[in-house]
Amino acid sequence: MSLPKSKTNVRLTRNLRRSILQGHPWVYRDAVDAPKGITVATLARVTDAKGELAWAIYDPHSPLALRILSLDSAPPSAGNRHFERRFERALALRKTIRSPLTTGFRLFNGEGDLLPGLVCDIYGRVAVVQFDGQGPGEFWNRDLIADWLIENADVDLIVEKFRRSSGSEKPIEVLKSKTASQPDLEKVAIKENGALFEVDIVRGQKTGFFLDQRDNRLFVREFAPGRTVLNLFSYTGGFSVSAGLGGAQHVTSVDISKGAIESAARCFVLNGLDTSKHRGVAADVFEFLASGKEKWDHVLVDPPSMTHTEEKKEVAVAKYIDVFMRAAARVNPQGALSLSSCSSHISFEDFSEITREALSGARRTGQIVRISGQGADHPFPHACEELRYLKFFHLILD
Repeated sequence: MSLPKSKTNVRLTRNLRRSILQGHPWVYRDAVDAPKGITVATLARVTDAKGELAWAIYDPHSPLALRILSLDSAPPSAGNRHFERRFERALALRKTIRSPLTTGFRLFNGEGDLLPGLVCDIYGRVAVVQFDGQGPGEFWNRDLIADWLIENADVDLIVEKFRRSSGSEKPIEVLKSKTASQPDLEKVAIKENGALFEVDIVRGQKTGFFLDQRDNRLFVREFAPGRTVLNLFSYTGGFSVSAGLGGAQHVTSVDISKGAIESAARCFVLNGLDTSKHRGVAADVFEFLASGKEKWDHVLVDPPSMTHTEEKKEVAVAKYIDVFMRAAARVNPQGALSLSSCSSHISFEDFSEITREALSGARRTGQIVRISGQGADHPFPHACEELRYLKFFHLILD
């Protein structure tokens, strides 16, 4: 690997040695003596009052100034195969996930795989690389990543997907390909526990699909027999198809995106399900819940992140309580309510309080029978609870 030739020294102004040695991967700008004249993310030697401490990505663009790369005394380099060894470790961790029945999974989960700011999702024979912000995008060597993936990850095509906030005029860029022809990246077929899904890598959310909910979709599938199901914020119908495959009596999918609803309908066909048992509604979820009084045996609520900043957390909490309360009112007696949040600024403790407030507002009581989060292909550092971002609560209501 060719790391940035330039590197800098960054001194901590707060005593964070214990936190970093325990494995916390982040240091914010107010805790560092920022070097002058650095305009591009670079490799940094992190020091404090006791001396040398770690190697990190120094990001001059973000409040998150340092992403810890290594605690070794030697810098990450081609000579010590530092990053290749991290790639290999990540791939080994997924050996129990990837199978003929599951061809969509996350291979690199940033800080959770000791690869800060780097995400790679596998969709069949396609690898989708994404960087968490401008700094990681400047630091990481795309050629090394693409070459390693082609040689080791059993894929034919590697693309980079740009975040909408990146300012890029194009959604994706091909980094490397084994073949001259390319698949339709707007309709890439994957399997998940035997279920078939259509992934739009070009225009879909995140890298194309919400891979982190795999275990929870399987749970919904096992819970579904004979039930009527309402899937709110359904996106392309992951939970809807899972319920259908599990033997649900009928499934209703609601999402504001007409394209997502159309994709959910195609996924029902892909799986050989009875399309008369599925209804897709392209509508605002809040408006849908405000109109009508129909009830279901199982209501799922998996909204997009309500906040990306701590400053807007209070507003987000109010929105979660509102939509969860409205959803709880639509659950049949002894029916089920599944609630989820992907916001890292909402902790499990926050989510428990949100759930209590929502059920209280709906004048319902419930038994929590499942609490879970992201799948095993979305690991997080034990010292960084902030990266345990996905919450999923399943309740049986009165």
